[in-house]
Amino acid sequence: MGLGLYRHETVALIALKNLHDLDASNQTQIAQQVETLLSTQTHAYAGRFCKDLGLDPIAYFATWADDHRAVDPSTGNWHFWDIPLHVKSAALGEYCDRGCVVQALQDQVAILQDKSKDDAARSTALMYIIHFAGDMHQPLHEEDNNDRGGNCVPVTFLDTTPKAASSGSYSPNLHAIWDTQLVETIGKITRSGSDAKSQIEAFASRLETQHASDPQLVFHGSVDLVTWANEAHAIAIAAPYADLHPRIAPARKTAPVTACSDGGTSAKFLKKHETVSQAYITAVQGDIEGQLSRAGERLAAVLYATLK
Repeated sequence: MGLGLYRHETVALIALKNLHDLDASNQTQIAQQVETLLSTQTHAYAGRFCKDLGLDPIAYFATWADDHRAVDPSTGNWHFWDIPLHVKSAALGEYCDRGCVVQALQDQVAILQDKSKDDAARSTALMYIIHFAGDMHQPLHEEDNNDRGGNCVPVTFLDTTPKAASSGSYSPNLHAIWDTQLVETIGKITRSGSDAKSQIEAFASRLETQHASDPQLVFHGSVDLVTWANEAHAIAIAAPYADLHPRIAPARKTAPVTACSDGGTSAKFLKKHETVSQAYITAVQGDIEGQLSRAGERLAAVLYATLK
């Protein structure tokens, strides 16, 4: 299962809980505005990657932007910010020549906030915002190590060895496991099982309880997308590559690849026999849970500030 489904659904459910808390504290109805806008969308839309589990609409539509990317490939660059791994941080506008997640979020927030726009445009912007908040907090969406953000790094995940996939890539790979398998394992989620809905809801609830900040502090704090993205980038420097066995160091020079077959990129990493063991999962669990919780809280803060 790819595309970070569990990650986006979990972030959306945490955001919804925070919106309800903010509404209760401030006598507002932002959560209802979100639900009303989403109700204007076709629920069983064409091209959906995975089956409907019956989650709240904010979680159901959290994955729409990935599905829509197949319809409109020009939106592909909106899902990440390729800050070179060897660079400590980036300013707005850097490494964003073809678009990036921070710029996309700013653009979609402006559309959602514009009450002169019709419901179709505003609800589409809302779905993008829900999704991009999750992407921005995934560390491997905020970096590149001349490997397409880890997509070109084959890994053995527990007992699953990498197999060749499309465009010279392999599965599992480092980016994909941070999108999906690590979240699935840490959250104890089995999407093919009959309990998938309750498992995702329970995971979101646990994170909201164990890692939550005061919703009022989130609300009154400034919305700073660039800072949030750079925080995720700092985690990318510290954990995903450094905790691998064997460790992968930041490349000394920036030489991005377009496809994993370019220069035999995946083939070179395959020879390193990278492994992700239970020890790796334990080492990065705090980062993953913390980022999911922050993404949910901050998504709520963005939506509240935009719609109040």
